[in-house]
Amino acid sequence: VMSSNLRQNEQLGLALIWSLRAKDYTTVTNISEQLFDKYIETGGFTHLDFLEQLGPTKLCSNRLMFLGKYRELHSLVRAGERKKAADLLVSLVQSNLGPVRFQITLLYDALPLIGASPSDTALSSEKTETLLKALEDMQIQGHVKGDDAQKVSSIRLTLVDNLCSSFLKEPW
Repeated sequence: VMSSNLRQNEQLGLALIWSLRAKDYTTVTNISEQLFDKYIETGGFTHLDFLEQLGPTKLCSNRLMFLGKYRELHSLVRAGERKKAADLLVSLVQSNLGPVRFQITLLYDALPLIGASPSDTALSSEKTETLLKALEDMQIQGHVKGDDAQKVSSIRLTLVDNLCSSFLKEPW
């Protein structure tokens, strides 16, 4: 009941905590989905600092685990740990834990990480190819909406540029 009231008032962070306390994992997943929708709509999460404190509780829902890892990705980028952030990015894309509709947003948000200077590529050619394949699969499977076309173009261009840079940097 408390979680429902909080959800109606768009206090999703608190609703999530109450649902976790009640062990209502279906609602936890639904609230996580709402948080993703809100992020896609607004470009940011609010009041989700508690995710870092959840520990193993995050394992109760794939979406909640993805949400926690996504926040971790942003923390790594802010801390300048580009290599770890790049590894986590590839892991998130490969895991399929997050909603399909969020994958384009995930890759688009990671453009500054992917598209750094050619001398400082965080992604190897192999990992870059993994992300390119994932992007291609999203398009083939029809998960890319018309309004995402510009984002997809930017993502592809940045990944191809990174691929070229990583080829030049990696030993043969």
